[in-house]
Amino acid sequence: MKQKAFILITIGFILFCGFTSLYNYNTLKKYRLLNPVFKSEAGKSVSFQFIAPDNSWLFINHSYGKTIVSGKRKDHLLTFEIPEIYTKKTGTISWFLIHKETIVLKGSLEICPTFISPKPLEAYLGPPSTLVGSPHFVMFVTIPSDIYDNPMPTNTSVDYKEHFFDNIQNNKVLTKNLIAWKNIFAPTKSGKIFLSATVKTSSTKEFEALIYPNIPTNFTIDYTRPHLFADGNQITKLFTNTIKDKFGNIISDATQVNFLITNSKGSQLSTQGTTLEGVANAQILHPDHKEKYTIKAFVNGMAESNVISVNYKEVTTKIPYHFMNNRYLKIGPIKSYMNQIVPDGIAVVTKVYKKNKCIAEIKENTFKGIAHFNFPEEEFKASEYSFEISVLGKTIKTQKILYGYNK
Repeated sequence: MKQKAFILITIGFILFCGFTSLYNYNTLKKYRLLNPVFKSEAGKSVSFQFIAPDNSWLFINHSYGKTIVSGKRKDHLLTFEIPEIYTKKTGTISWFLIHKETIVLKGSLEICPTFISPKPLEAYLGPPSTLVGSPHFVMFVTIPSDIYDNPMPTNTSVDYKEHFFDNIQNNKVLTKNLIAWKNIFAPTKSGKIFLSATVKTSSTKEFEALIYPNIPTNFTIDYTRPHLFADGNQITKLFTNTIKDKFGNIISDATQVNFLITNSKGSQLSTQGTTLEGVANAQILHPDHKEKYTIKAFVNGMAESNVISVNYKEVTTKIPYHFMNNRYLKIGPIKSYMNQIVPDGIAVVTKVYKKNKCIAEIKENTFKGIAHFNFPEEEFKASEYSFEISVLGKTIKTQKILYGYNK
């Protein structure tokens, strides 16, 4: 009895295994990919041929998007064409054969870049300028791509060229993370570095990296003038030596230099100049009185000059004057250091005193060496006055005058 039961169980197991194998064989026979494709070049057409029922669909998943493709029946084969928009873009295409809402087969396809594009190679330079010397540099970046604008694969060789004065350098750089780049370190000499890159038949345009002089170092100043007299008319010219950076490069044109001028009373004046070929020039007007100027120049926050002193001598020793028509004061002719008439426009200041108190201060300019002052009766009643006259740094006081009487 036990032996009979064992025989029946064994026969049942054999039949079960047979039916299972037959089911798997029929399933594989019903859904089968006849032309496996695992890798393709961008731009090439890709199709899959399946043994599958008519109501099967191919679902495609790509970084560019997702879609469902219907097949075309020819004889016993069902063919699916991958849309061109997907085959032109690099990346992985995952596909799934679906029948009656069930995935029956699946796989993936890798799209690789095709040949390099003949159009100009995409490149960027930044920053477009920098200062000479370490650690300054600019970065030259290229993005090699194929004719469909797909980045070329890792380790694509890029030829870089640098031209600085008479020196041309060639370097090979391999792409990484879709790009190739090179740091162009600034030389110690200012100028232009010309850059280009090539990948097979594709080249960049010409790029220029401007290498500017570094910050200026300390410098010296000096002056020149037509004479040393304080005539209030001539110009003293201030100038620097050729200002350079620490590498000996002449600093950039239009660098501003500030000249700080301190007079004998401690008051400060300033004037500015901008550099041209490393030299800055500025001008100051001669004072109209004996004076000593102490001058120092600065490139703000960067460099400074030596200190120079400029002395100006008094130009006149006499101030002639006399009254006219009892209410007019004529001052002059005022003469300069060579006994010549002073230029027009020299300021003459007259202070009017009454009972030792200044009651008025009047300013007039010379014309042909003479300044005229009018004292109207409405303002200056007949009384005893004295006058203090100042011109070109010299001051005289008159005696008390019975002014306004004896018209």
